[in-house]
Amino acid sequence: MPSLLLVDDRPQNLLALQAILEPLGHELVSVTSGAEALRVLLTRDDFAVILLDVQMPILDGFETAEVIKQRERTSTIPIIFLTALSKEQRHVFRGYEVGAVDYVFKPFDAEILRAKVAVFIELWDKNEQIRRQAEQLAEQELAELRRASAERYRQLADAMPQIVWTSDDEGNATYYNRRWFDYTGMADGEVDAIAWSRVTHPDDLPSVVARREQSLADGTVFEVEYRFRGADGTYRWHLGRAVPIRDESGEIDFWIGTATDIDDRKRIEEAQRFLLDAGAELALSLDWRAGLQGVAKLAVGRVADWCAVHVLEDDGSISTLTIQHADPAKLVFARELQERYPADPATGGGAPEVIRTGEAQLVPDIPPHLLARAARDELHEELLRQLGLRSYLCVPITARDRTLGAITLVTEASGRRLTESDLRAAEELAGRAATVIENAQLYEEVERRARAARALETIADGVVLLDRDERILLWNNAAEAMTGLRAADLLGRPAREALPGYAENVSAVDVDGRPQTVPLEIGDRELWLSFSAMRFEEGTVYAFRDLTEERALEQMRSDFVATVSHELRTPLAAIYGAAVTLRREDLDLGEEMRGRLLDVVADESDRLAQIVNDVLLASHLDSGQLQLQIETVDATRLSESVVDAARTHLPDGITLTLETPKRLPPVAADEQHLRQVLVNLVENAVKYSPDGGPIEVRVTRGERGVRWAVSDRGLGIPPAERRRVFEKFYRLDPNMTRGIGGTGLGLYICRELVRRLDGRIWVEGNSDGNGDTRGSTFFVEIPVAKRPAGTKRAAKTAA
Repeated sequence: MPSLLLVDDRPQNLLALQAILEPLGHELVSVTSGAEALRVLLTRDDFAVILLDVQMPILDGFETAEVIKQRERTSTIPIIFLTALSKEQRHVFRGYEVGAVDYVFKPFDAEILRAKVAVFIELWDKNEQIRRQAEQLAEQELAELRRASAERYRQLADAMPQIVWTSDDEGNATYYNRRWFDYTGMADGEVDAIAWSRVTHPDDLPSVVARREQSLADGTVFEVEYRFRGADGTYRWHLGRAVPIRDESGEIDFWIGTATDIDDRKRIEEAQRFLLDAGAELALSLDWRAGLQGVAKLAVGRVADWCAVHVLEDDGSISTLTIQHADPAKLVFARELQERYPADPATGGGAPEVIRTGEAQLVPDIPPHLLARAARDELHEELLRQLGLRSYLCVPITARDRTLGAITLVTEASGRRLTESDLRAAEELAGRAATVIENAQLYEEVERRARAARALETIADGVVLLDRDERILLWNNAAEAMTGLRAADLLGRPAREALPGYAENVSAVDVDGRPQTVPLEIGDRELWLSFSAMRFEEGTVYAFRDLTEERALEQMRSDFVATVSHELRTPLAAIYGAAVTLRREDLDLGEEMRGRLLDVVADESDRLAQIVNDVLLASHLDSGQLQLQIETVDATRLSESVVDAARTHLPDGITLTLETPKRLPPVAADEQHLRQVLVNLVENAVKYSPDGGPIEVRVTRGERGVRWAVSDRGLGIPPAERRRVFEKFYRLDPNMTRGIGGTGLGLYICRELVRRLDGRIWVEGNSDGNGDTRGSTFFVEIPVAKRPAGTKRAAKTAA
């Protein structure tokens, strides 16, 4: 039923209109502005006529009418203008211009206005009746078209080679085309809403159901790959796809789906992926047996239900390298079957026959008589039948015209049927396996030959191989490291030209005799090498070891024994002479002479004790047994103590001075051993100043801590020797040409003690101002202590 829209800014006018039009019996919608009228028309378009006042504030009747006519939904609603003021002809023209059907002046006759409105209501009713009749006619025509279209669709669907189906909005199947029945072998009476689920492969069904539920829930296109079982019981891959068909409201009315056979493409893709994975598995290791076992595991479930690999052994027997199946129970059964009926290389069929003949076999459908032929007795045949074998192929593994084994693929419960494409893929796999086996065997041979060469390259002994003409064929890494001679500079050259000392020393080494140590001068180095020689048909092999360090150590030990012996002999001789003199009864020794002889005994005994202490301390340093007690040490007090003690026995002509700042931080050190370092440096300065001269001890704040500098104007140390003076047993004057002895341990002990105190020690020459160097300065730097000086000492005192 239509409604009437009344628009006037005066409420009393609206009441008057409502009273006039109420007898018509239609809904009256009253608004007081043009804007409010437009808002009502945004949501409703069921008005038979609009009665619109011309004179209204903000948005007048003309402007309101223009907007109404511009909107498509409201453009056909008749408008009657009502006015009491705008009666001029131009106003009337404008009213008709904006789309009004009538222009009524106030006051107006109620009966006339009611009659005019009734005409528009009747017109609306007739238009509505015509629209409904047109819709009914359209629905009838549409239904007829749908029936014809559905029939044509069924005829087209039945003619298609694909499976076609439809389902309702809930996914229940409502139609299958003829291809469905031909492929599945189902009869019309067997088909229901979920018939598809009974022929879908069990492994694929969960994913299909999940994707179906998702499509039904969100209305997206259904697309999934799955396997359908055919009338012969085999499964083939299909691409299932369904799209929703929606009604005018956008809701899903029904679904149209297809299932396209993609089995051949799927098989090719699977075979390619399998070959790639199998190739990667074979390449994982040089153990080709392990690789083939891995390939057999990959094959199960992807290209077959069973996979077995048989290998021809060196003795002519055939062994089962592996047999794989997804079901452990069937696997145990098959292995027991293999043990009960092992492969017979001479007469057996299957893998033994393929290995014997080198010809591949393919049986897409295993007939019963083939099992009977392969069985050795009735029990064997019955056991084979229990396996439910369906399809079979076997390909040889051949390399260099020699069959190495065979790969067997068998299907059963999966319903898969092996085809020529599977055979080609299996042959490709066998070819790759043969290549891997051949490469592995070649690698093993090369590896056996290379092990000797690798051993020669990695052993600690130097090895040189000469051919019959004494040309160098091999010069290993150890030989390079020992001699500094590079193999690239030696290989292919005559040994007499390339190896220094070969002609004079190495060539004279007894062949097949005991090792001989010979010297070689290479560059500015002298090496002592112990050579052994072995001659064979193609040349001579020399092995040698570097004994240079051992020889130097032996020489050092010899020098040390000689030095210590000399150093010990001198005080012992003095002690012995003094003791003998004191024991002589025929001499009348006065008290002064007796005291002097006793002083000699005491001084030389101290000297002996110092030598022994140095040797023991050096031994402790070498073995790592020396334990240091780090404490806070007053550097100034320690320096004064060392200098005061040294002054008590300074030789004539030598002066000793100490220079320290007023304030000096304490150091972190073992006081006893730091004292020994300073004492050694001062005594060393005195010892190497045989002509006398000043010795200065300066204490300053250095870069990393407190620094001591002990300077003399004595013999000095040549620049080339300054790094060696801290070596063990090194003496600047080993032959004592200036009468300076010593064990050569003092500076070595200083270096090791300072290093253990996290300090550093070094020596520099002293310049006399004219560019000449006279004497030396030894520097020692020890880290500053983190605690104030006296803390440790106070603790000892308190204790």
